[in-house]
Amino acid sequence: MCTLVQVQNCLSAVSNRTIDDFNGDLITGFMPLYEPQNVWNTDGNCSACFVKPDPSQALDLTWHDSTQKSEGDSPSSVTIQFTGTAIYLFCIIPNTVPNSATTVSLAFTIDDTSHGGYNHAPDASSDILYAVPVLSAEALSNEPHTLVARTAEPSLFIFDYAMYT
Repeated sequence: MCTLVQVQNCLSAVSNRTIDDFNGDLITGFMPLYEPQNVWNTDGNCSACFVKPDPSQALDLTWHDSTQKSEGDSPSSVTIQFTGTAIYLFCIIPNTVPNSATTVSLAFTIDDTSHGGYNHAPDASSDILYAVPVLSAEALSNEPHTLVARTAEPSLFIFDYAMYT
């Protein structure tokens, strides 16, 4: 009597997925949550804003921006849900813009645990930096996670996209 055993190879590959500020995660359908909602502007649709990023430099030509003007203001935050082992957050970071505060001070939590922060004091140039990695969190367990990125003090926050693995 002969027995035939079929062995199937199982391959798994690591893949990166993007969560756009406006279009969200095209795979899961998850959309970033912006709080408080009334302080966020989209794609430069802000007549009072002095910082004017170049849309062609932003992922999918979009971004969300908010400014926490004083320590008494509620922090501006973005909440992102994802399942994976790593996440990277990318922002647009301006330097000196006349009549505008461009300091960036952000704090991050993943699953209610602090994951550091990001600070940028503008230099004398008028350069706007694109796709700046402000958070890199790796070696996470492969399960659902919640990332919250918020202003840590008076700060400009221009969120472009996140990428997770």
